[in-house]
Amino acid sequence: MGRLLAFILGGAALALYGPHLFLPTDTLAEYQKWWMDLLEPEWYAKIFSYGPGIFAGLALVLIAVRGRD
Repeated sequence: MGRLLAFILGGAALALYGPHLFLPTDTLAEYQKWWMDLLEPEWYAKIFSYGPGIFAGLALVLIAVRGRD
């Protein structure tokens, strides 16, 4: 169960951070505007600033803890 949760958290981190790495500038601007319309600007800033790192860190901790079984 811990590994499954780790993969879900890792996927969430990639889903939040991946578009910033791979989308062209004009498409990224549309993507960010869509999220800002969906969320309030302060929530958008919190989720996209801290969310990927938190999800990735939790995923790594869960894999490390569950990996020693």
